[in-house]
Amino acid sequence: MSRYRDSPIVEAVCEFWFSPDTPWEQDLPERFYGSVKNQLPIRESKKKQALQIKTNPTGIEEHSLETIDIQIFLAEDRRMLVQFSPRRLSINCIRPYPSWDGFRAVIRQAYETVVSLTGAKRLDRIGLLYVNKIEIPGKNIKLKDYFMFYPYRGDELPQNTMNFMVGCDFPYNENRDICRLKLTRAMSEKQNSSAYLLTTDYFLAKKNTVKPEDALTWVEEAHTVAKSLFKGCVTEQLEEIFNQEEQHGI
Repeated sequence: MSRYRDSPIVEAVCEFWFSPDTPWEQDLPERFYGSVKNQLPIRESKKKQALQIKTNPTGIEEHSLETIDIQIFLAEDRRMLVQFSPRRLSINCIRPYPSWDGFRAVIRQAYETVVSLTGAKRLDRIGLLYVNKIEIPGKNIKLKDYFMFYPYRGDELPQNTMNFMVGCDFPYNENRDICRLKLTRAMSEKQNSSAYLLTTDYFLAKKNTVKPEDALTWVEEAHTVAKSLFKGCVTEQLEEIFNQEEQHGI
């Protein structure tokens, strides 16, 4: 994706799920904070309820509700943060998106710190998600004027829609990875305009197929795919709305 003066990115998320055999000691959040506090000085926490389900060949064996403690480390402007829970690491960036170089630097620091502290040997999941909110002036726009990816409606169908959702899963690397592309309507923040959410969610579909030492290369490849898919979804007319300029973008 080219860089835009008014970037549509409202959130970007990179996450790593480490295998169950990864050592995860009680003081790990404290040691992690010691390594990143210069860049992420604010520390907070929250609790989350998660349903744990155990299965066997005949069906569900048992289930339980578990409370998970999540440690959060934030930059001073609170727009870049790392969420840290047992064997899961999530790096989030909210608008304004700095640049890929800026986001990648935080991803690298957080991931390499966890791997060095735990000696992680396997990864169950890696993901790179971009959420773009696109505001287009006007209420009765033609999707084909702005998008190359949108719901097709035949001549016998109404052409005006209140809501819609269209998505595709694209396989990569012999089905090891999937990129889930989705376009939906959204609530507009501006008067007399139409809003849409365009998301690219690139993730590892087969666990333990990427070694920890190759994970950052995987993230780089995921970003390249996200850029390409976004570029393939938008028309030049939509890019003009973004005020194309070498400042911000995927």
